[in-house]
Amino acid sequence: MATRREVLVAAGAALAATAGRPAYAALDLDDPATNLEAYIRLRGDISGRPVFDMIRGRIYGLVEGEQARPLFRTIGAQVSRYRRVSPLEFAAQTRYVGLLTDWDTDRLLTSWTNPYTGRDCEVPVTRYGPSEVRFLTDRMVPASFEAPDGMQPSARPWHVTGDVVHMIDQVFSPATGDALPDADMMTFTGSWSLLNDAGLARIPSQLSFTAVENWRDWMDMDRAGSLLWHVNGVKLEGPADYPDELVDMLNQQDPEFFEETST
Repeated sequence: MATRREVLVAAGAALAATAGRPAYAALDLDDPATNLEAYIRLRGDISGRPVFDMIRGRIYGLVEGEQARPLFRTIGAQVSRYRRVSPLEFAAQTRYVGLLTDWDTDRLLTSWTNPYTGRDCEVPVTRYGPSEVRFLTDRMVPASFEAPDGMQPSARPWHVTGDVVHMIDQVFSPATGDALPDADMMTFTGSWSLLNDAGLARIPSQLSFTAVENWRDWMDMDRAGSLLWHVNGVKLEGPADYPDELVDMLNQQDPEFFEETST
């Protein structure tokens, strides 16, 4: 019976032949070091070139006994530089700006009437960084992370369908007190044949992001529940690919966004 790797090698050869390119030996994404480098090429860039991402999505409220309630939309931008620390670790200097917009008009929200409480809330801009995060073979962790004794490298989940490869990252945060646990699930998708081209430091990719998290403090909630985020994103070729309206908002909300890692 053919192994998973043998099936993928055969599929790669068939795709390459169809495209008129030489057949390649498929990457072994079950190998932790190979998986990590492939993941960074899919998500970012192993050459150190800055990577610009853009996301759009919708956020819902989840309360026991009620249907999911639309709350607001989101648009965001991130710029990152990745560097190799070892065969089993990359690090990234990253900066993120996230904005919430009106569900119906998609206009930037500075205030919002909470449909659960009827209270008016001031809506902040979400800013992360500049800060460093680390990418181990199977997880993303803060720079301060200390690996427990005996921790062994393992590979991120992945699967291939035709010429489409999906690689998955998961961030689960433990609950504290009466809070519910948070969970972030990210799937980066791109071309399997491009990923197998060792000469490419980065390949085009798209992001599908789903998260369940606790209410934000500024929402001033008075009942238990969670936020459900459903977000899609794309890795851009460069900052010129951002739409003009987002560039205007970024320059207003974070004037250093395009200066931090754009050179």
